[in-house]
Amino acid sequence: MNIPNLLSIFRFFFTFFFVFAVMQGKLRLALYLFILQGLSDLLDGFFARIMNKKTSLGAFLDPVADKVMLMSSYVVLSCYDFIPWWLTMVMLLREVVVTSGFLALYKMFGKVRLIPSIYGKTATACQILTVVYVLWSPDGAYGPFFFYPTALVTLAAGIHYVSRGFAILHKREPA
Repeated sequence: MNIPNLLSIFRFFFTFFFVFAVMQGKLRLALYLFILQGLSDLLDGFFARIMNKKTSLGAFLDPVADKVMLMSSYVVLSCYDFIPWWLTMVMLLREVVVTSGFLALYKMFGKVRLIPSIYGKTATACQILTVVYVLWSPDGAYGPFFFYPTALVTLAAGIHYVSRGFAILHKREPA
């Protein structure tokens, strides 16, 4: 077990503490936990590269921890009316479509490597910033400033991944 993989596991388990903090109304604690999770996301990739510790386990753990962290945060914050449900549904729909497409390609062709794109990374950054923005002002003083750009970037990333999936399908389809 290496440091990058431990950071991914840390992020995964801290999600439960984050959700519990929101449910208990301890929004400042939830903010700090979420920031720690976001930092662990940055650090695990950084350490994997500089320490040359990229592993197949890490390639699995990192995106799973990211999805659990972000989806859980959006669902719980929507349940408590901090984030609108329509935004959470956009994110969930994107994840279902992209994951289903990946699984379909994997089933058809075996090992398929899905490389994160700048669109996906930008969407993740926007999603993280939106959560931080909402938790930073839990009294509702925030406006929907981040909601619409986050939805647009999330949709753009989803469309990008779907188009990449169709390109893979087209290249590997028998003539």
